[in-house]
Amino acid sequence: VLVFVHARNATVRTGLQLLEYARNRGDLEHFLYKEKDDDGPRETIQYQEACRHVSHSKNAQLRDLFPHGIGIHHAGMLRQDRNIVEKYFLKGYIKVLVCTATLAWGVNLPAHAVIIKGTELYDSKRGSFIDLSILDVLQIFGRAGRPQFDTNGHGFILTTHDKLQHYLSLLTRQNPIESQFISHLTDNLNAEIVLGTVTTIEEACSWLRYTYLNVRMHQSPITYGINANMKAADPNLHSFRRDLIIKAAQELDKAHMIRFEEKTEYLFATDLGRTA
Repeated sequence: VLVFVHARNATVRTGLQLLEYARNRGDLEHFLYKEKDDDGPRETIQYQEACRHVSHSKNAQLRDLFPHGIGIHHAGMLRQDRNIVEKYFLKGYIKVLVCTATLAWGVNLPAHAVIIKGTELYDSKRGSFIDLSILDVLQIFGRAGRPQFDTNGHGFILTTHDKLQHYLSLLTRQNPIESQFISHLTDNLNAEIVLGTVTTIEEACSWLRYTYLNVRMHQSPITYGINANMKAADPNLHSFRRDLIIKAAQELDKAHMIRFEEKTEYLFATDLGRTA
């Protein structure tokens, strides 16, 4: 089982809580590694070697939890400790692995069941809590089901009652996934200018035409501030895309990330923009 939490310290806290609950309920044996009937003495020796291997880890929490079949995994751990956890989870020595969402995106580690513990996470850029994105939810749920062992998998999401319908509708595809590209347009445009992919406003408009944002603007124009009159006057949305690009270019020029020649509509990268 994979349990996904949203902070590094929450992995340890949740692992210790699970251990305490299991101990109080007398359910510790469910977490322990059990030899199968067809396992020979070699498997027992390998498990004992794994225990010795983990006992030399510098991570005290990992050392404490591993003998009880519980593991932790987050980006703040040493690479060798993360490798140990991944290896022994695949072998079945770790029954419950408490981890952060980075595991879902970075490592192919399937499990019979996955649990998302809470859907609120702290965004340091905004300085506030935000909802877990549906892309993260789908990526995490994609870990449920081990192709070599299972015919199905189980995904559980723990959230507040007021968010339940939101995630249900997204998971059942009742609500389309909207593009967030406009809020990141300046960064991406700067990257394309630095790479040399885009050198003029017209090339930038053409580049924007091949994004998911352009697809959603045509399918749901009102979501992106395009009313019926604007859509009728500009059915291909070329003028709208052009306005977005010019505004982003002006912001980058003001920040000295690029040079924007408004008369010729040429875009030039600067040293500051290349560094960024």
